[in-house]
Amino acid sequence: MITLPAELAPEEFQFALGASILIGLLSFYIFVRNWKRLRIIEDTPTAKLRSAHQGYIELEGKGQLVDDQPIYAPLSNHPCLWYLSQIEQQESFIENGRRQTRWNVVYKTISDHRFKLTDGVASCFVDPSGAEVSGNEKLIWYGNTEWPTRTQVLESQSIVHAMTNGYRYTEWLVLPGQPLYILGQFSTWSATTQKSVRNVMVNLINDWKQDQPALRKRFDSNQDGNIDQEEWEVARQQARHEAQQIHDQLALEPDTNIIVKPGNAAQPFIISVYPQLLLARKYRSSAWVALAGCVISLCVAAWLLHMHV
Repeated sequence: MITLPAELAPEEFQFALGASILIGLLSFYIFVRNWKRLRIIEDTPTAKLRSAHQGYIELEGKGQLVDDQPIYAPLSNHPCLWYLSQIEQQESFIENGRRQTRWNVVYKTISDHRFKLTDGVASCFVDPSGAEVSGNEKLIWYGNTEWPTRTQVLESQSIVHAMTNGYRYTEWLVLPGQPLYILGQFSTWSATTQKSVRNVMVNLINDWKQDQPALRKRFDSNQDGNIDQEEWEVARQQARHEAQQIHDQLALEPDTNIIVKPGNAAQPFIISVYPQLLLARKYRSSAWVALAGCVISLCVAAWLLHMHV
């Protein structure tokens, strides 16, 4: 039997009303957030890596390790491109005369290692720091030590194992070779644009100053133990000459393409193993569910106010 609002104590009515409004506002926020992501995904054309413009773009391809150097998930020890690892400890407590259990997070870490995205023609680096990552590889297993002794787990364990173990280990993974959809800030890094000849020259002179005996041996032409103005001018000319040579070598290095989290908070950084159409469908469904929750919660709040008057 549902308790009528009129039968609620004042503090119970205020709690119910506040909870309804809070849930409604939170649901509306989730609706707006997911709807904006949906519109951005649908309105942003997919770029080809070979001809991608600088700025906010979306890319599709497959994930690869950098120079075939594996990244290992810290709990399962699986080779991967990205991981989110979490350890929880089971806690028992008494509430309202009944024994309850809950899981408390005691360790959590998210990968920030770079990996590569390739579309078969070109490739770029991916810096996953700050990304909203959607993966479909999730492992859950249990143990009695804070740090897992069982690694190279191939599949998740059933909840039955939780009854006899005090720790739960969970990892979400993105694996090498998985298809990826990425929405973020794309830029091209060139060594020559990052370092001017003058910058290279200043760094050279600063390095020379660290070894004063070698500096005097090289440029103290009158052997008086000091580098005078004329000798410093010779040193600067030599530094300029060597800096130009170094800069010319930097120009031969290939440009580096990378996609990262945008500086604009209104632009989400998304990495997903789900294709664009499926990802858009997930955001659309989540948005409509959140909107329905918002409407229901606010209707309940309005009903509570109406019945309380």
